[in-house]
Amino acid sequence: MKKAGSRQQAVGIRRKMKIFFTVACCLMPVAFSSVGCGKKGDPRAPELATPETIRDLRAQALDGGIALTWSRPMRYVDGKELRDLAGFVIFRKEISKSCPDCPVPFRERAKLNVEDQEKFIKKKQFRFMDQELEPGTAYRYRVFSRLMDDSLSDPSNEAGATWNP
Repeated sequence: MKKAGSRQQAVGIRRKMKIFFTVACCLMPVAFSSVGCGKKGDPRAPELATPETIRDLRAQALDGGIALTWSRPMRYVDGKELRDLAGFVIFRKEISKSCPDCPVPFRERAKLNVEDQEKFIKKKQFRFMDQELEPGTAYRYRVFSRLMDDSLSDPSNEAGATWNP
């Protein structure tokens, strides 16, 4: 008789375990869906998550080279505060002396990193000195903002100068 009773107990325990695991498996997705996955905000289209375009690029020929200056972008194109600015990419093209109207592509000249990301006071104005120049040559520049994910903004306005040391 003892064997029959323990067999019934074992069948009862198995049945209870089966019910428990079935309920647990059904409720687990519901429980985890309410917890969330660390979402910081509503998703945005990639084109809205790009920095504002730099519109105040200036180039000035000096004794040591051509100095470029521009303001830090503060917002994304959708108006939200810019928080992941990693740096800037500077592009340059040389204007041919023999054919000033010939199309010339911009080529990457330099990358600058932003090093004040976690600081309370952020740099508002940036400067780059181009010293790899040929005397009497005209240069045109564009600057792109670069985010932490390496995506780039639209190009800045063009600025140019001729270097005559």
